[in-house]
Amino acid sequence: MSATEIIEQLDKLSSKEQEEVFTFLASKIIHSRDGDANRWLGKKLSFEEACDVVFRENRRLLESLAK
Repeated sequence: MSATEIIEQLDKLSSKEQEEVFTFLASKIIHSRDGDANRWLGKKLSFEEACDVVFRENRRLLESLAK
């Protein structure tokens, strides 16, 4: 499945399901980064915080997916 197809599938999800996906992605990012992750460890992220992490930490990836 291509990135474009994945994005199209994400767009079809309900708002609640999209929140779950973004929270999951933010969690994966936080746990995969040793140095930067310490400020997030042990904290429950709100949807807005999770989105901020996902978009800030993966700007290049998301720009590539958008093309």
